[in-house]
Amino acid sequence: MRYALLFFTLLSPLVMAQAQTQPFSYEKTSSLPSGRNVSVLLRERICDPAECRKVDGSIWGVDSGKARFMTEEFRVSINGKDFPIPEKFYRDLTNTFRINVSEDKGQVVVELKGGEAAGAYTARFLLGNACGFERRVCGEVCGEIWERSTWHNSFIYESESKCKSGIK
Repeated sequence: MRYALLFFTLLSPLVMAQAQTQPFSYEKTSSLPSGRNVSVLLRERICDPAECRKVDGSIWGVDSGKARFMTEEFRVSINGKDFPIPEKFYRDLTNTFRINVSEDKGQVVVELKGGEAAGAYTARFLLGNACGFERRVCGEVCGEIWERSTWHNSFIYESESKCKSGIK
């Protein structure tokens, strides 16, 4: 019985992703231990066949074939202030089925889980590093397939006191 429960626990996210027949939609405000309120809005839409090409490794969340859904909108605000995330940092994340908001070392962390089978992924957006954010995405086996991006924009985040120009 214990092994059956363990098997079901490990398999349940996979089953959820495979059973997903409607685009994912999430809109929620979370209160964090620091007192910050983080609002997240994520909406997927059905993928137009003309814009969604066969999977070639450039999209997270699909094992083979074409993506069924495309992330259309991803917005985050912290204490009512929008935290801009450019489209190029979320358009390649498909078939999302779970979002978690937390904190780590003073940064807000928005974690997306999605995909199916070998296309499963976990994407973590670490927000609030003075001038932007970092995105970390890993595949089904995090130590084997992963991607890391840092976005710095001292113009958008100029109100942050620690935000200075980066690469010279």
